Amino acid sequence: MKQVWLVLLLVMTATSGCSPSVDGRESFGDKREWSILQSREYGARQDVVAVPKFTSTDGYALLVVPSSDGSKNIWIMLSPQNPPFYKQLPQGNYTISRGLLDAASRKGIASSTVQEVLASHVAE
Repeated sequence: MKQVWLVLLLVMTATSGCSPSVDGRESFGDKREWSILQSREYGARQDVVAVPKFTSTDGYALLVVPSSDGSKNIWIMLSPQNPPFYKQLPQGNYTISRGLLDAASRKGIASSTVQEVLASHVAE
């Protein structure tokens, strides 16, 4: 009986390190979404936008906004399908207008999580 429990314990220990994380981070889908943002950020690094604009790639709606200091673009995935459900690259602060937030909501292209984060960046 001890041998059965020992074998069971060894199998559980060996397989527990191979299971995907519970919240989906580092999953294939999560990595794909980050790579989409990285590709767009790298490709447009030299051309900082003057005003926010919507764009899309690989089936994902994106928003590109200038950082608060105007030094870089900030890319936001509007409806990520994998945790974390808000993806922004690179880190940094930005502001958007109420009209832009309303447009994202009206078009249905931003998830509720992303809308909440965007709302916290609306310039009053």
